[in-house]
Amino acid sequence: MTQSLKSAPLANPFPPQQAYLAIEQKPADAAEKRRLDSLRRHVQAHTHTTDLRGLAGAVKKLLGTGYEVGCGSAHIWVLRAGETARLAIVADRLTTAYRDWFEPSLGQTPATSRNPHRRLAIPGVPPAAGPS
Repeated sequence: MTQSLKSAPLANPFPPQQAYLAIEQKPADAAEKRRLDSLRRHVQAHTHTTDLRGLAGAVKKLLGTGYEVGCGSAHIWVLRAGETARLAIVADRLTTAYRDWFEPSLGQTPATSRNPHRRLAIPGVPPAAGPS
């Protein structure tokens, strides 16, 4: 008698995510600023989720016409209609670090590995100083 192989189903295929909104361009006017502030409050009220795509409908509704909204499994992007530069992004705080347009740059060189001892050299970028 042969026994069939059984695989354990995944209880939750998506890891937990903590949603946040990064506004990457200065709002064009007071009306856009109000829409983005409203969107930020909505995202902050719904930070814990298993799939950020669930917030995409609310993003579209809160912004209204004049914006293109798209999403992937771990982000929702917002463009002004007819533009190619991203206006804002809803992303997972646990895996990304997008910044608002008014925040200063961190000035860090990009990492090519999570392990600082195994980072690859980036042409044209001096290596970051290690811990002393």
